[in-house]
Amino acid sequence: MRRKVEIGILAAFVVAGLSLIILTSGRPDPRGIPAVFATPEITIRNVTDEVVRYWIKPADSTEKPLYKELPLGAIHRYPGTRGMVVTFVKGGNTVENTLASGLPYSFRYDEKDKLQIYQGAHGRADAVDLAPFVGTPMPVVEKMLEMARIDGRDVVYDLGCGDGRIVITAAKKYGARGVGIDIDPRRITESRAAAKEAGVEDLVKFICEDATKTDISRATVLAIYLLPESNELLRPKFEAQLKPGARIVCHNYDIPSWKSKEIDSIVMKDQLDEEHTIFLYKR
Repeated sequence: MRRKVEIGILAAFVVAGLSLIILTSGRPDPRGIPAVFATPEITIRNVTDEVVRYWIKPADSTEKPLYKELPLGAIHRYPGTRGMVVTFVKGGNTVENTLASGLPYSFRYDEKDKLQIYQGAHGRADAVDLAPFVGTPMPVVEKMLEMARIDGRDVVYDLGCGDGRIVITAAKKYGARGVGIDIDPRRITESRAAAKEAGVEDLVKFICEDATKTDISRATVLAIYLLPESNELLRPKFEAQLKPGARIVCHNYDIPSWKSKEIDSIVMKDQLDEEHTIFLYKR
């Protein structure tokens, strides 16, 4: 089913069958962060419900673009330091995007159910891409925590924590403990640095891990900014691991089959006058 994707950082994306470098290979970081690619590469994942057809060539080249077909759920990889230009058809129009070396991208549907390319969350073939990385604006973060009625007794988990702003704010403003989970080691590095700067290192921790495999049984509050299909994918985990009374607060996308558990929702605007929806559920 085509799901709407909000935002973000539109870009393009790349594919190929050149040597695959596994994210978890190499010497591990002593803090538990997997080693990153030794060679920069562009990855492109297909998160749509159709085969994606596109053309690609190096950004600094005048050569004819190569035609590619990306199967459902598959990833194409382009190692190297060169940016790439990707061309595809969107709603009957030809769209061209330039992709930066060293970044992951994904083909998804936009808010109008049209094919679009977004900077993705990661380029791992062994893990689900739950959503592209887009930071939650701070006014929305504040409102999410307010709606969840956070206090110093809470343990706040954020699946797909990005730069850690939700659990860091919960710790700094309310004295709550927090755990941030993200599959991208760069996000974990940013989160740890931000926690140190905020002076809440003793209250929060950040783990580089696949959120579908995370134990969330200690959470009294769960914060998520994922796509509806990702929320639905994780719903059995919420039901199995969260204790009765736990609150789940979602930015922009609901948990489709949890209508009976929804206890509140609001629409608000951020500092750029953009609209956001927050959903609150109780386990």
